[in-house]
Amino acid sequence: MNGIPRLSIRARITIGSLVIAAVLFSTAAFFFRLEVQSILAETTATLLRNDAAPVIAALVADPREPIDGPGEGQLIATVDPQGEVHQSTLPRSLEQRMPELASMSEDPQAVAAGPSSYLVAATSVPTVDGSWVVVAARNQEALGLLLDQLTQVLIIGTLVLVLGFGIASWLLTGAALRPVSRLREEAESLTEAGSSDRLPVPAGKDEVSELAVTLNDLIARLRGSVDREKQVVSDASHELRTPLAVLKTQLDLAHLNSGDADALEKDIDDASSTVDRLSRLATNLLELSKLESEQAVPEIEWSVLAAEVTASVDRARVARGSRNVEVVYEISGDDPDGYYRLSRTNAGQLVDNLVSNALSMIEGSGTVTVGLERDGNEAILTVIDTGPGMPEEYIPIAFDRFSRPDRSRADGSAGSGLGLAIVHTIVERSGGTISLRNTGTGLAVEVRLPCLSRRT
Repeated sequence: MNGIPRLSIRARITIGSLVIAAVLFSTAAFFFRLEVQSILAETTATLLRNDAAPVIAALVADPREPIDGPGEGQLIATVDPQGEVHQSTLPRSLEQRMPELASMSEDPQAVAAGPSSYLVAATSVPTVDGSWVVVAARNQEALGLLLDQLTQVLIIGTLVLVLGFGIASWLLTGAALRPVSRLREEAESLTEAGSSDRLPVPAGKDEVSELAVTLNDLIARLRGSVDREKQVVSDASHELRTPLAVLKTQLDLAHLNSGDADALEKDIDDASSTVDRLSRLATNLLELSKLESEQAVPEIEWSVLAAEVTASVDRARVARGSRNVEVVYEISGDDPDGYYRLSRTNAGQLVDNLVSNALSMIEGSGTVTVGLERDGNEAILTVIDTGPGMPEEYIPIAFDRFSRPDRSRADGSAGSGLGLAIVHTIVERSGGTISLRNTGTGLAVEVRLPCLSRRT
């Protein structure tokens, strides 16, 4: 049994089919033989009664009249009330046991006599002179030969049927698995060639075509994941190259200015700022990778979402320091039964990144307004600032990784370019949408989070 899993599917199906066929056909043959044997036994009993019937009728009519002899092949004997045998065509081996046979019942019973076996029935016939007994017998040798021949035929037939069933299973399984083999060969050839082509989908709507479609979807997702990883590595390498070069330069300057305390302190502060930037970049990259790799999306209620908005505004007020920027919020509506597909941590990240982005847009004094409201089966989160807004040509690519407005790149005021990418990933995983628009007096961000269902 340990070797069965090592066999091919075709071999396992064929072996299983052979076992099932052998059990079914053998069982059918066994019960068929029993039925034939029962029919033959009933037929023999009927023949015994028919053999004895003329003799019984003659005895009932007049036991003193001579009885016609039995037909050819009939084994009949009559015994008078005194126990004397008047007429008998029984073989000598049975005649010697006549007292025993005369005492038997009308139900046929097997009696062994010498090398042969007989089926014997004794019928008591009441007459005016007393009770006569008519003994009828049938040789079972022919019956035994017939059953033996039937058994041989059934055994041979069962073997032939099982063998034919096995061959049919082998051929049909091979035909059924042939499209799968072609898919495997095609996949191997695509792998060896490094091709980006898709697997051919067989004609029809069977399981094999569904398998091909599923594999193509899997391949597309895997290729997309690999492409994204390559793009992340490429973008990260590009983004890390500049701050690492700057850090090296700052450390070299610090080494050259080791004799000038003020210059050395400035170089160390600059290097520390660069390290902070690198740390934020690495943290954002890890967070983005974590978001994209998570399969199951948690669920939170409206109250948790509202609490995270409030907490994020409180954090923003602390982070603004002495800047003359006001951060306000407004929460309207309620949804005690609904829930939303994002975790509490992701909700905090969503609001934190949007508010942080809004704060970075405001150069002097201004206001950041955070709103949360219900609109049908959606929760709408808005973050509106009074900054200069975004360049219109930048808005379509604002959610791309490492994307920053040109002016921000020039003056170094922007972050790593991953904040909005993280926001977009969180919203996309929740099944929602996000949009940006310039208001003329700043930038407005709108996030729509669907309420998927109601708790029962």
